Amino acid sequence: MKTIRLNTAIPLTQISYYRFNWCIYLILIPLVVAGQDLSYLQEKYPGQTELVTDYTEHYHLSVNKNNQLIITQDNYEEMMIITDKGAGFSTSESIFFSDFHKILSYDAYTLNTINNKQRKTNVAQITEKKLDYNGVFDSDVKLKIFNFSNLNAGSKKVLKYNIEFVDPFLLHRFMFANHIANKQRTLKISHSDAIKIDYKLFNITPNELNIKKEVRKGITTITFQKTDPSILKKDNDAVGNMYEAPHLHFWITEYQTKNGVHSVLGTADKLFDYYNNFITQINQKESSDLKKFTLELIKDDVTNEDKLKTIFSWVQKNIKYIAFESGYEGFIPRDASLVFERKFGDCKDMTSIITEMAKYANVPNVNFTWIGTRELPYTYEQLPTPAVDNHMIASYIKDKEIIYLDATNANIPFGLPSGFIQGKEALIAQGNTYILSTVPEVSAEINYISDQVELTLENQKIIGKGTYLSNGLVATMYRNIIGDNARKRKDFVFSLLEKGNNKFKLINFEEIDFSNNNKPYKITYNFELDNYLVTSGNEVYINLTLGKPFQNETFETSRSQTFDHGFLHKRKHSVLLQTPSNSQIVFLPEKKSFSNELLSYTFEYSKLGTNILLEYEINIKQTLIPPLQFSLWNESIKKLKENYLETIIIKQK
Repeated sequence: MKTIRLNTAIPLTQISYYRFNWCIYLILIPLVVAGQDLSYLQEKYPGQTELVTDYTEHYHLSVNKNNQLIITQDNYEEMMIITDKGAGFSTSESIFFSDFHKILSYDAYTLNTINNKQRKTNVAQITEKKLDYNGVFDSDVKLKIFNFSNLNAGSKKVLKYNIEFVDPFLLHRFMFANHIANKQRTLKISHSDAIKIDYKLFNITPNELNIKKEVRKGITTITFQKTDPSILKKDNDAVGNMYEAPHLHFWITEYQTKNGVHSVLGTADKLFDYYNNFITQINQKESSDLKKFTLELIKDDVTNEDKLKTIFSWVQKNIKYIAFESGYEGFIPRDASLVFERKFGDCKDMTSIITEMAKYANVPNVNFTWIGTRELPYTYEQLPTPAVDNHMIASYIKDKEIIYLDATNANIPFGLPSGFIQGKEALIAQGNTYILSTVPEVSAEINYISDQVELTLENQKIIGKGTYLSNGLVATMYRNIIGDNARKRKDFVFSLLEKGNNKFKLINFEEIDFSNNNKPYKITYNFELDNYLVTSGNEVYINLTLGKPFQNETFETSRSQTFDHGFLHKRKHSVLLQTPSNSQIVFLPEKKSFSNELLSYTFEYSKLGTNILLEYEINIKQTLIPPLQFSLWNESIKKLKENYLETIIIKQK
């Protein structure tokens, strides 16, 4: 045996010192490596406090022994804290669930790597609360909130849970990106041979995904994986995330049991059959109270359109809009008699009472209509599932004309669709069948603003009076914003009329026909504007474009989401300047005009005796502006602003 001798020249205390430092070195190795990893992640994802290192949704579709379709989903979420700030602010995660999507099990914990080993810390607290939506009266959607502990830079939050889908028509979409950084996002769909599915990709191509299909023991699994997806941004006035966000919708087309083949989704016909089951359950009995009230309400009306106009206006003003999202209450309208009794309801309830009152008034062809608001970019051919719709209205078909009736907007004129359903496809019930129709965009000739002012000069001050008029969806928007708040009204009117510079002073104003939805909203006003004129010797320079619409509305290069104007509209400005009697007109700018697919404008100066008239008009020609047209819009605004710099010159005699 070989004997190893201890070098007695080295003190034992020094040997202990070496051993201690070696242990420190071993401990620090993973910390140094972790620090390097964090520095890399912080550099790769600037501004992000955490990173989703793994996100997976796995659907399991099967038919049980009782011939029932069973749908469950396993979820795995793993998030790494990459900055100290994230450790303080990213302490909780949550799960959405409802009567349609029930949580079967869950687990949540923190992972920290110490000495190359992962240490688990259970969550500190689990709470549950009802999810409060703005304007939603009753909702069964709840949040289960997990508060994580022992978090620092490098920690991982892990959340696992399993949910059951009660209704096969109401599956979730899968997002391949969201508003925080992701390393990878994965969707798996496993189904037996008895089940057939279909899917549709939006804003992403198969080449951008890792897609694979496996078959084992009669179970087919399709996997879709996206690595390092872009981070979704939140831009102002965006039409909706789904226009640019990469995502997937899938649906069950049919499934087979011992009793035969059961059809689910895949066509507009199947979707209508699903919807029609809901509306056939209501208004089966005549309501004597509602019928009596309806006949009294329309007693002076002669034509069917007049009757419906009266009914629609009454529902707008007397049935308060309150949303419901509780179980099938989010899909089934309530009986018109109950809505009449309560005097409140959601979009489906308002549709229910409008269609029933129309029936009592003998107005034919007033129908339940399903539609998606403009934040959903789908058609029924692209996505024949309930995900294509999020709204219900009534529609009146007269000859070949369709009038869309959305009473959830208390200020929309009869005959005009709400701004947020323009251009959208509608599914209109026709008994046991349906028709598809596209809601037209309201013309800019209807949605206009007219601002006519007359100016006189008093020393260095401008004295003005004006008439501001808005019509169509513009007036509807103003009425919705102002509401019945007196304090808000004064501030809002000032913001509409302010012009020139910050020395603008609104002396007084009067509103006309504010409460009449079917007339323009008109404001007459008087104002003063100081420190606006520029004089040089005996010459006075005046910029008559006191109002400068859109001059600051250009797109940043970082913007990535489609911009929504809300509706087509036109702005018409007229400025009449009474020149002083001891002056002459020296210079007027030439007439200018411009037009492309996004906007058009004209500027024209003219002499009216001793007065000067400027008339300029700006026309918004396209409601949605996608990212590909941002540069064109910016160039158009640049040209428009050149006209805002023009001045007239008058000379004192």
